[in-house]
Amino acid sequence: MKKSEDIVFEYLYNKCKEQKREGLVEKLGCSTKEIADSLTLQRTNVSSILNVMCRQGKIFKIKGKPIIYYVNLCKEQCENSKNFKENYISFNTLIGKNKSLKKCIEQAKAAILYPPNGLHTLLLGPTGVGKTMFAEVMYKFAIEKGSIPINSPFVSFNCADYANNPQLILAHLFGSKKGAFTGADRDKDGLVDKANGGILFLDEIHRLPPEGQEMLFMIIDKGIYTPLGDIEKKKISKVRIICATTENVDSVLLNTFSRRIPITINIPMLKDRSLEERFELICEFFKTESERIGREIFVSTNTIRALLLYSCTGNIGQLKGDIQLGCANAFLKYVSKGKKKIEVHSTDFLNNVRQGLLLYKQNSQVLDNIINEDIELNFNSKITKHKIKINDKYLPNNFYESIEKRIQELKERGIEENDINFLMDFDIKKYLKKYVGEFEQEVKKEELSKIVDKKIINIVEKFLDIASKKMKKVFPVKIFYGLCLHINSSIERIISNKNLLNHNLNEILEKDREEYKLALVLVDKLEEEFNIKIPLQETEFIAMFLCIDDFDGDKIAYKPIIVVAMHGESTASSMTEVANKLVGGNNVYGYDMTLDKNPQTAYIELKDFIRTNHQGFGVILLVDMGSLGMFGELISEETGIEIRVIDMVSTLLVIECARKALTNNNINIICEEAKQSVSFLNNYNISLSETYIPRKDNIIITNCITGEGSAIKVKNMIEEKINLSSRDIQIVPLSASDREEMYNTINILSKNNKILAIVGTVNPNVYGIPFIPVSELFLDSNYTRLKDIVNRIKTLENFYNEIFQSLESEIEELNMDDFRPLCTNFLDNVKENITDNIDIYMVSGLILHLACAIMRLINKENTPKCTNKQKVMSYSKEYDSLKEALRPIERFYNIKFSDDEFCHILIIILNIVNI
Repeated sequence: MKKSEDIVFEYLYNKCKEQKREGLVEKLGCSTKEIADSLTLQRTNVSSILNVMCRQGKIFKIKGKPIIYYVNLCKEQCENSKNFKENYISFNTLIGKNKSLKKCIEQAKAAILYPPNGLHTLLLGPTGVGKTMFAEVMYKFAIEKGSIPINSPFVSFNCADYANNPQLILAHLFGSKKGAFTGADRDKDGLVDKANGGILFLDEIHRLPPEGQEMLFMIIDKGIYTPLGDIEKKKISKVRIICATTENVDSVLLNTFSRRIPITINIPMLKDRSLEERFELICEFFKTESERIGREIFVSTNTIRALLLYSCTGNIGQLKGDIQLGCANAFLKYVSKGKKKIEVHSTDFLNNVRQGLLLYKQNSQVLDNIINEDIELNFNSKITKHKIKINDKYLPNNFYESIEKRIQELKERGIEENDINFLMDFDIKKYLKKYVGEFEQEVKKEELSKIVDKKIINIVEKFLDIASKKMKKVFPVKIFYGLCLHINSSIERIISNKNLLNHNLNEILEKDREEYKLALVLVDKLEEEFNIKIPLQETEFIAMFLCIDDFDGDKIAYKPIIVVAMHGESTASSMTEVANKLVGGNNVYGYDMTLDKNPQTAYIELKDFIRTNHQGFGVILLVDMGSLGMFGELISEETGIEIRVIDMVSTLLVIECARKALTNNNINIICEEAKQSVSFLNNYNISLSETYIPRKDNIIITNCITGEGSAIKVKNMIEEKINLSSRDIQIVPLSASDREEMYNTINILSKNNKILAIVGTVNPNVYGIPFIPVSELFLDSNYTRLKDIVNRIKTLENFYNEIFQSLESEIEELNMDDFRPLCTNFLDNVKENITDNIDIYMVSGLILHLACAIMRLINKENTPKCTNKQKVMSYSKEYDSLKEALRPIERFYNIKFSDDEFCHILIIILNIVNI
């Protein structure tokens, strides 16, 4: 016997099917009463069944009186069509669906699903971005969602095909009547008729003549059109139109036409998509070629690098074509030379593709996160395999293996055991630094947790927090990554009964006692958590991680160019011409920023200018003032080009930089020597210790690779945007030109202050301290992330509110409306006349003590005796000032504080100890 749910669904399905067959689309569905009456079921039961099926998505309802329920017949068709399931391509398969194409997909879905019949759409983008494919995916999505029937047509037409014959293009689109033009010997249906009920995709719509655009008006507005040559017969069309163009819409389409297309979707160019997405596209195209050839394809690392970086003006279409050409050349070698496998190398491509390798150095950091020397790629039609070579830096045994390999090498050379121990005492630190040095790039915890036990990550996080406080120093973030991976490797070896190194590190025990004691704390926690016994030498290794202070990165010396960027019509170019003539070189370039040009346009132009003229050896950017001073760091971050900036440019400075660049390869040295040579640059010698000594508990550090001058500019930017005057926060600018000095300064500051964040152009990768690049401040004018950090530190007003609200609930007899202004005036008096060295902890204790003291006197209770009154009263000046500051409170409450109470309060204010 059928269930009631099945009976109701079957009735509703058949009813909707019958209504559709009879053309009653506007009246599709049934009410609860109609179904109950027809099936002789209780109305309440039917209502309950219908609502359950709605929640399950089996049926849909239209709100109103009465509520109408219906079955989406198109969706039912889709679910019953095996052929559709096999061939369906959804938006989920598009590369970039959650990134570069996310907005495009959201717009496309809205266009397809908008009731009652969707919206006509215009796709914009240059040749090769994938407009045709995107239109096809929209069509598939429309079928999946039941917006159009499963057998609905998708008709594609490129208007450029008949652009030279307007009459023919109109006949091809809208059909023609016999005799409409020469050669029209019979009535003929057009593509609009063939696409009826489905989607018509018109590519290169700008090539459609104006009269053709006007004929589309009638379809869009009224759903009717007239075939060419037929002035009487009007045809009905229920077609959705998706147009595409590579041109500027305003200049190539009639305004009346473009206004009728409510959805415009801009498909991004390949250069505007991330390298990660480009890598996915490359992999997908190699898989396609593997399927086409029927063989596995092996691709070299340099090939992938070249394809990721070369200038691909034809976008995805060109990228696909270039890969096909490379695979064809590799296949030819495979067949003609009898090779064992198809290997694709950069030499299999045209020169324009191979030139991408020239850009590798300036993009190496980004590319090495995607693909590096330790990965080989081979493709087949189903999967992409990444084969990791034995020297991959993330292999868990790598650290031990590198040391063990060194010991084995020494033994094979016949070195005595004692000499090996002596050499290894020296070498192990070098190996450890090299091992930790692998982790310069920040790794997301989610990625780290794929290869390291999450329990280890949490334990190391807590351990480094403790170590940082105990040792009063900050750790570079690479110590965190290195320690996590090292411990993970050690535990795996212990659990699998592999021997750890049995090397005596007595030198560590003698020289770094504090580090060793802290390492024991971590070892105890690991032994407890994993129920293992960790040997002594492993504790010594962990101690060594805490000793590493290797902040010096490899400095790459480049021969630079000089770019002069200044405001005015020809200021920079004139200065450039003079410098090149006097120096006898051609390495100085000028960029003139006219006064009416906005900073955004200037930034894009200067970035493109540097990209065009950059020769791969670094850039010295000399600027006069304003926003130009900040552009260098932003361009460097975006392009990967090494840039140093000096402002307050003069002709003498340009000549000095140009002259030194001819004989020196290091742009840091060039900048320093040039600044020393020009007297006005002495203004840069701002002393941090004299001018920016932290006077507050919490600090934000600003830094800049060009020196403190630009760091001060960043400081001023922040202070203009965020009011810090009422918060216990101070901004300290630092130069990042000397990384070692910067780290030393950060360590000194961290001993007595809490560093909330570091904002600037150089990420020092300090563990536990968030870094905000200065580019983020330009892109997010609200400084959202920095404000979130600042807002965690209470303002004085918020702090007072919390204290007095708490007191109000604890001491109900004391009226806070009276006490608060008296108390805050008293605190201001203390800061002005006694000491300004007070913090929020002292203030909270003082307010509470003062409130209790007042209540004791009002209730005529005794004041506790001060055990060493004479010593406290020896602070005679402060004692007299305190008595004067408390007089308004005494007068208001008609009380008199005793000498003992004065002493208690003064002990709190001055933090007098050993009383």
